[in-house]
Amino acid sequence: MFFYVKGFVLRLMRSIDSQFAYDTHQMMDLKSVRLSFSGEFTSDLVSVLLLLAKNNVGGRSVMKKVYNVMIESLENLIKHAFFHNEDSFPAIFILGKDEAFYYLATGNKIENKKISELQKRLEKVNHMNRIDLVKWYNSILMSDQSLNSTNGAGLGIIDMAIKSNNKFEYGFHKIDENHSFFTLKIKIESEI
Repeated sequence: MFFYVKGFVLRLMRSIDSQFAYDTHQMMDLKSVRLSFSGEFTSDLVSVLLLLAKNNVGGRSVMKKVYNVMIESLENLIKHAFFHNEDSFPAIFILGKDEAFYYLATGNKIENKKISELQKRLEKVNHMNRIDLVKWYNSILMSDQSLNSTNGAGLGIIDMAIKSNNKFEYGFHKIDENHSFFTLKIKIESEI
């Protein structure tokens, strides 16, 4: 069962640079897309997507990791995605699988002024090993001052990196002077 919105790839091809549209199309063609949704993300929708994912991910330990990363990814879309009626850039979530990995991909419109800080955090996560990520995560938890001042201090990004145990793939595709479309792809080994 898919929540894939048929015209989404076509809208992307008209709205965002052709490389992103092509990459999205290739991912959907080459990987077995298990679940996909484009539009406004709400708490109720997230509950439905999580329930559907349980039926599309095999193996208990893999399912647990995919499920946890999926929760964090979808919560990020609820908190950070822009959505206005008739928006040419609705948020998107895709869960796919190939022989080696499950893929969770998200995309959402963000303000350009937020890119620098997000990119720094993603680069830092990508340059750390699992042990260093756990230490960083715990140090943030131990200092509640940073938790309160930055709305979670990016714990979700660190947690997803720990659980996936793979580097993030991401990009920022300029929409206009004030906004870009942020894409994030997370890989989780399908057999652990």
